[in-house]
Amino acid sequence: MQIRKAAAVMKPSPSLILAAVLLVLFMTMTMLVYRDYMAIATPPQPADATAQAPAPISTGDTIHVGVISRFSPNLIYEGYQPIMEYLSRACGRPFALKLGSHYEETITQLDQGTIQAAFLGTYLYLRARQHHPIRCILKPLNSQFAPYFHSVLIVRSDSPITSIAGLKGKRLALPSPLSFSGNWLLGYELARHGLMVSDLDSVHYFGFHHTVIYQVLLGHFDAGAVKDRVAEEFAGKGIRIIATSGPVPGSPFIVRKDLDPALIAAITTALLRIDVRQPGWKDLVRDWDAEFAYGFAPASDRDYDAMAAIFRLEVKP
Repeated sequence: MQIRKAAAVMKPSPSLILAAVLLVLFMTMTMLVYRDYMAIATPPQPADATAQAPAPISTGDTIHVGVISRFSPNLIYEGYQPIMEYLSRACGRPFALKLGSHYEETITQLDQGTIQAAFLGTYLYLRARQHHPIRCILKPLNSQFAPYFHSVLIVRSDSPITSIAGLKGKRLALPSPLSFSGNWLLGYELARHGLMVSDLDSVHYFGFHHTVIYQVLLGHFDAGAVKDRVAEEFAGKGIRIIATSGPVPGSPFIVRKDLDPALIAAITTALLRIDVRQPGWKDLVRDWDAEFAYGFAPASDRDYDAMAAIFRLEVKP
C-alpha cells in the first residue's frame, strides 16, 4: 500500500500574531523614548556663542593654561575651568588648566613649555616680560566694560585708621610678594605718604587675596591690600576701603612667543567676541571667575609701560 506524505501547513495562531505586533510596538516606543532622552540630556548651546561646530578635537594636542595662585585651588578651578571648556569648543582643541603652587612656578612652567599660555598678574607680567618668551594678547574688562582694575587698602569697619598715613606702627597683611596690590602699597604709596616699610609694626604675606581679608576681619592685622573685585565681595560685611589706586591695566592673558599664530588668533577671536550685553553670552560666563565675566580687550606690551615706570622696572624700547 502506498502511503502519500502530505506536507503539513501550519497557520500562525492569533496569539503569535498578537505577540509579534506587541514586540514591534515595544521596539518602536523604545527608540522614540531614547531619542527624546538624548534631546533632553544634551543641553542647547547659546545661539550667539557658537557660530559653527568646532573641528574635531585631538586629545594629543592639549593646550595647557597656567593660572597664578592668587586664590585657593578650588576657587581657581571653579572659576577658570568653564573658560577652558569654552576655548576647547571655540578653538577645536582641548584646553586644560595647570595650576601652580606659587606665582613664580607659572613662569617656570612657561619657560619649560609645560604650559603654552597663562593668566598672569600685572606685576608678575611686568617683571617677567623682559626675560621670558612671553607676550600678552588680552586683558579682562571690568564691570564698567573698561580694561582696568584697582588695588585697594582695607581695614575693619570699626578701625580708627582712615588713610595710608595711619598705617604707622600697624600690622599689614598682603597677598603674594609678586602681587600688584602689595607692591603698589609698599613700593609706591607708602613713600607718597611719608612712610617707609620700617615704620610699620609688621608685614606678612599670605597666599591668597581672600586670606588677607579674613586676617583683617579676625583682627590679626590692622589693614590689608587686595584687588578691588575681591574687596567688593565683602561689601557690607565688616570691611572698609580707605585708599584706592589709579586704574591699572587688567591682569594679562599671555602666550608663549612660539605658540602657533593660527592658534593665538583663534584664542583671541574666541575671547574677544564675548559680549555679555548680548543675548546668550551672559549665561555662558555665569560660572566664570568674576575677573573675566565681562569679556576681554586686546592687549599689548605698551599698555603696561606706565605701570613699569612706576615700579622702576625695564620698559621695552
